[in-house]
Amino acid sequence: MSLRNPRLSSRPLRRTFLLLSVFSAAFSAAVSAGVSENAPASAPAPSPSDEIIPDIPGIDYSVNITLPVVSGTSGDPVGPLICFEQGLSPHPVPIPCGENSSLTATSQVASLASARIASIGGSSRPLVAENSTPNLTPATELFDICTGGGSASVTLNPRRRNKWRGWGTSLCWLGNFVGGFPDTHFNPLMDLLFSPSGLNLNIIRYNIGGGNNATNSPRLQTGWGKWRGMPGFKATEQAGYNWSADDRQRKVLFAARARGADTFEAFANSPPWWMTVSGDVAGASKYGEGNLKVQYEEAYAEFLTDVVEKFAKDTSWGEGMVFDTLEPFNEALEGWWMKGGGQEGCNIGLQQMKRILLMVQAALERKQLKTGIVSVDSFVQTTPRQIGTLNPFLARYNVHGYMSLAKNGTSSVEWTTQNFHVMKGIAKGQEKEVWVSEWGPLLRGGEDMDVALFMARSIIAAINILEATGWVFWQAIDPVASWALIHIDWSKTPDESTVYTPPTVSKKFWILKHFTSLAPAGSKRLYVNKAKCSYGIAAFYTPKKRMISVFVVNQKATPRTVKIHIPWWFLRNVGGKSKVHSWRTSYADDFVKVNYRGGHMPIRFAIPARSFASFALTHVRPLW
Repeated sequence: MSLRNPRLSSRPLRRTFLLLSVFSAAFSAAVSAGVSENAPASAPAPSPSDEIIPDIPGIDYSVNITLPVVSGTSGDPVGPLICFEQGLSPHPVPIPCGENSSLTATSQVASLASARIASIGGSSRPLVAENSTPNLTPATELFDICTGGGSASVTLNPRRRNKWRGWGTSLCWLGNFVGGFPDTHFNPLMDLLFSPSGLNLNIIRYNIGGGNNATNSPRLQTGWGKWRGMPGFKATEQAGYNWSADDRQRKVLFAARARGADTFEAFANSPPWWMTVSGDVAGASKYGEGNLKVQYEEAYAEFLTDVVEKFAKDTSWGEGMVFDTLEPFNEALEGWWMKGGGQEGCNIGLQQMKRILLMVQAALERKQLKTGIVSVDSFVQTTPRQIGTLNPFLARYNVHGYMSLAKNGTSSVEWTTQNFHVMKGIAKGQEKEVWVSEWGPLLRGGEDMDVALFMARSIIAAINILEATGWVFWQAIDPVASWALIHIDWSKTPDESTVYTPPTVSKKFWILKHFTSLAPAGSKRLYVNKAKCSYGIAAFYTPKKRMISVFVVNQKATPRTVKIHIPWWFLRNVGGKSKVHSWRTSYADDFVKVNYRGGHMPIRFAIPARSFASFALTHVRPLW
């Protein structure tokens, strides 16, 4: 657990590492086209379609366009590097803006039944209205397991092995919805997400809601909006704390901990509505304008730390939960949060952020809370410009990986890859870890399996290129199937008197289960030394299980055979008790164990078309 300033950096290397530095390759994977004896001859290979934004009656889908960077109320710049369709719900769609890009749009989209995700290719990037057909190239079609084919080596490098902190989910907004379920429906969902027999998520991000004003936040009162309007503990400036306001989300939080979750972060999307300039937790009255009143900066810091203190010190209410970290902001410098929107968000300028971080740090120390501060929870493409002067306050960097494989003009994934490298360099230079604290399939439509493979490649890119040490899904339970690990209709809350529609477990759930089962918290990420495999292969060593695990994604329409070579000099106890186990998820299989017929040297297994595979070599112990 992290305390005031968890350095989260590698421990001093043992002397034995000096001997290992002589060796250059320990783990090679030869990837070649071909079908092995236990691979199916073919698998469905549908062409992914553009995502259809659902038509939700009663919601005004006005479209707002990116404006130039402006000054917030505190005098410091607030504005995006990413263009944004504010009106698209329930998941607004950010669009990367090139330096010389132009934007065109309709002023109003009356019905989104046929509206599609905007084009992001070519010299212009229009926001696409209904009855138009954009040219969207699916990002997962851009790369094979290892680009260019041929062989690739995966190196177990003791000097570059990061300790993995785990896998998780935000409870915003799912806690506000699922926490109201009767136990007969609630407990099975909690088991699916948090128990060792389920997904075994160990990182929980708890949302400190801002509450909302019914007059100023109409879209947070009805439909899906009422679940996205997270309850606030303090209704007005004069009111006392109402600690029963968020009982539903707290119920999910405690259920997760009871099932084994062990890493907890508190975060806020917006200050309470009465601290904002617009009076609306959804955002400012003008695009790019700061929305936290300067005179409430210290009150905001007190509010956040009061909540953290209540959890830690009131054992009957908060069960003595000590949050490891606290995040005061969420995409605060992007500039796209506007009044009347469908979720909480607040534009806050960099200088104001620095003042608030100082105030939060002082409040945590005064209240003797063992909670570190993290930030800035912005898109990885915009984070580097925000963090240079925030370093002294932060225990770790959080970034959002929503467009981690999005196509940007003709540059494809290079756009995000470059930002991953920049962010990694900043974090390493400051001896801090970085997490992908939110991920969802923005700019990605298609069938369930196709979206799941997209997620797998995004995870592997975060592991290998960003060198993240934690990965968090935005919200595991969602009303939109493409965004959900578990899909549930949010149109009504089930109770004992209503007909309960059983949830649907997606392919994303099963692919993530490969990772959470074989690379749990405490595992060591193993360095993939060739960039051309950085989107297709990831590897871990789990000390407690004495196990090496390798994950491979094949989004192509043809099968692949993978060979894994482990030189004898690198590992002890290979052979004898050592065994190879393999699992796969495909159109037909959900984390199904596959009979392995090969030997230890090399390990060879088949990956069907459009599928995900993992294997584990057990009873091994590295020399380090």
